[in-house]
Amino acid sequence: MYIDVHAHHLPARYMDMLRAGGGPTFGVAHDDATLSKMIEGQDEIGIRLQILSTSANSPYLRDPGLADAAAREVNDAYKMVVDRYDGRFAAFGSVPLPHAGAAAAEAVRCLDELDFAGIHFGCSALGYSLDDPRFSEMWAELDRREAIIYVHPGGILCGTEPGLAGMEDAGIAVTIGSAAELATATLRLAALCRTHRRLHVIIGLLGGSLPFLLQRVVWLGNRFKGQSLLAAEGQDEPLVAELRRFSYDTNLLPDPAILASAREAYGIDRLVFGSDAPSFAPTVTARFMRDGGLSEQEIGEILGENCTKLFGERLPGSRAPSQIS
Repeated sequence: MYIDVHAHHLPARYMDMLRAGGGPTFGVAHDDATLSKMIEGQDEIGIRLQILSTSANSPYLRDPGLADAAAREVNDAYKMVVDRYDGRFAAFGSVPLPHAGAAAAEAVRCLDELDFAGIHFGCSALGYSLDDPRFSEMWAELDRREAIIYVHPGGILCGTEPGLAGMEDAGIAVTIGSAAELATATLRLAALCRTHRRLHVIIGLLGGSLPFLLQRVVWLGNRFKGQSLLAAEGQDEPLVAELRRFSYDTNLLPDPAILASAREAYGIDRLVFGSDAPSFAPTVTARFMRDGGLSEQEIGEILGENCTKLFGERLPGSRAPSQIS
């Protein structure tokens, strides 16, 4: 079964709630016509379903009540889409960070009640990194459920993160900033997963700049032994080994250097298909992969086998409520 892990849906009411709460809004709202067009794009390449997330528009609002309401709004809207379109869409739920208790509760609701495929995160939340100790309850709940999490750039793209001079330039934020925040979030999550071994992590956009920097992480990490999560005291296994347990989606540009670096850094079996629909049709992303030097066999593995192994029975209609712990 061909699966697209990187697709977006931005309900109009949800985007209005983000604006009212002073939150991030990146892009325009979508409607039923957008979803129908996305299904046409699926059919062009044989994709069985796309997994929806909110792109850079996470419900990360300073007011806890507004954040919680926005998260519930978009998750309920996604549930309606999943049910209405008969298995053509699945969903990654959103949680109202940085409000830890509410985020943990909404994550549990998304997985246990709404039966979502996993949970979506931006790279940080209003200045808090994803591995901040205040989020320990949420990570414990997700680890207990062996949850899949999907990470997409967000803070820099929306200008919500403090202390990032120069990122007010939209072009720099999209081209450079998002790549840097993805690499940073991926390294921090790799360290987190040393103690949360049951999490399954998908990093968007091939991990940003990380494939190009992986050898630097290996070579220089030990210079900071005991001073950095790159080489923590008492950890014999290098952090790069944890990075190679993650999966990485292939939303990218047709640059052979990017794909070659990702293939070398992670292995072809760690790549999963991500189109960025509706911005890009899946056929466009597949063409980028071919232009980047991947064979048809490798593209088939990325579209099918790699995703199927990762998700197993987590997709719509494949789990009975009694199987959820």
